Amino acid sequence: MDCRANFLAYLAVFLHLVSDYCFVPVQCVDAPFIHIPGNGVISGTYLKMFRTQNIKAYLGIRYAHARRFQPPDIELTPWKGIFNATVFQPDCWQNAMPSVGKETEQILKIIQSDSSAQDAERKYEENCLYLNVFVPDGLPEINGYAVVVWIHSGDFSTGSPADVEPFQLVFKQKVIVVTFSYRLNIFGFFTTDDGEAQGNYGLMDQSAALYWVKKNINFFGGDSNRITLMGHDAGAVSVALHMTSGEWSKGGFHKAIIMSGNPLSTVKMPYEYEGSLDQVSSTFACPRRPTSMFIQCLKRIDAKRLSENLPQVSWGPVVDFGLSNTSYPFIENQPEILFKKGSYHRVPVIIGVTDMEEVLTLFKDNLDTDISPSDLEGFYTDIAVTDMHKLVRNYEWCSNYELISDAINFMYANDSDTDAKKANKHIISAHTEKFYITPMQTFADLISNDSQVYSYLFRMRPRSVLQDLPSWISVPKYFDQIFVWGNPYMTNSVDWKSTDKKIADIIMTLWANFAKTSNPTKSNVYVKWNAMTPNNDSVLLIDESFNTDNLLNNQRINFWRSLYPKILVFSADCCNSTFSGSGLVIATSVPILCTLSIIVNIF
Repeated sequence: MDCRANFLAYLAVFLHLVSDYCFVPVQCVDAPFIHIPGNGVISGTYLKMFRTQNIKAYLGIRYAHARRFQPPDIELTPWKGIFNATVFQPDCWQNAMPSVGKETEQILKIIQSDSSAQDAERKYEENCLYLNVFVPDGLPEINGYAVVVWIHSGDFSTGSPADVEPFQLVFKQKVIVVTFSYRLNIFGFFTTDDGEAQGNYGLMDQSAALYWVKKNINFFGGDSNRITLMGHDAGAVSVALHMTSGEWSKGGFHKAIIMSGNPLSTVKMPYEYEGSLDQVSSTFACPRRPTSMFIQCLKRIDAKRLSENLPQVSWGPVVDFGLSNTSYPFIENQPEILFKKGSYHRVPVIIGVTDMEEVLTLFKDNLDTDISPSDLEGFYTDIAVTDMHKLVRNYEWCSNYELISDAINFMYANDSDTDAKKANKHIISAHTEKFYITPMQTFADLISNDSQVYSYLFRMRPRSVLQDLPSWISVPKYFDQIFVWGNPYMTNSVDWKSTDKKIADIIMTLWANFAKTSNPTKSNVYVKWNAMTPNNDSVLLIDESFNTDNLLNNQRINFWRSLYPKILVFSADCCNSTFSGSGLVIATSVPILCTLSIIVNIF
């Protein structure tokens, strides 16, 4: 054998060895063909890590057709031959990623760099309703694998199913994971208040994906009676909306995992988009009236042009009950009202947040800056102004904001913390407790009579990454996702510590146990985590201890749940009472009288 032949032989052996020790999933031989009745035969691929870690992946399967400003069409034409399900399909058209701080950008890069689609150039199309099925290798359980359906985040305007890598969750926990695209921004949530465009098309897409999974997952070895709907951020809000969606998602899922999202988020009414519709009409030179001509004009615009030239509008879910042309509303009323009425699908729920959700958004690249007392006062006043505007008719004349902001300041300044970043921590604590922890606990109380609810507070900061993050910051948004998806076992660009791997194992086991049995501590994990009851707001603290705490005893949470709404209502009533029928101010001493009224009525 000559030298060249020897070299090629050694090269072949070397490449084989390298392929056996990959640190991110790579495709190798084709996975078994699957026949889907009514659609056809698909071929998938094996994803491989190291020498013995394999899962099967079936990528880019169409679950419905997207027609602009219409519900998804779930009638699919069978394909001819064998469909190649080995590559991701284009994402839905979306906004450019908003500006984020460097730490958030870094953590997102870590999560997304492990994706099987990391090397693919991001492409977009309008008819974008595809899903991806990740299946454990080997024979399934007798009744099939439990199924986790993932709804991606992105504030209903950005995001992709390829933003996470399910490999480790699938491989280690032996569950099927399904990810999918749904319409975003104006394509998914355009609405008019006369019902010509109902809105909520992105949520309808999600229901269509659930319908496809329920109908077909058994052909992949899945159990169609054990489907868990899981989401983060906007995906978490979506999960809660599916719980109240009436007939749309009924029977489509059996458990829910809600991470870092407010399940009681206020949903806009269609009329609140009137100004946005005028902006869109002006931008694209479309007649605003009649609405039918406006919509037809928008339908003729190229998707790329429409996406890239939109005015800054935060399109999202709307209450679509009562609109003409709407036979089956997706959101009949505000979520909190529906949960209070008992109008929701009763399924077991895991719900939780990190303990500093928006810290990187609020501070961005100014994490080392000390907040001044005036900045702190301004933050509390902003909260008061925003909430008062929802209740007061003539809010421009209202001067009672200081009553509310002083109450907030009293709750957060009255502690023994002497840290230099005390004011910084007060801001993020107030924000997290008002907008995340309090709604989480209220939601749990509303449904715990009829559903198992397991709540958590994530305090475990990764040990291996973001070493330059200031010590006063614990766990911001997205940091928990590192553990949920098992990233410490994946990334070749980070030297992960064994502690992070152990925490990832615990979190993946808890989540998978829940998907399989509705009990997160059923097996293979030494954690005590009881479901909540109306008299026991037991919350799992995910930190070094993995202990539980009862937030009913937390003074600040009780402030936001009980005292703050009363202060707000009394302050608003006082503002409204300062006007006579003609709109003239009656008295200048009303703030003083209101303060006395608040004290008398509350205490």
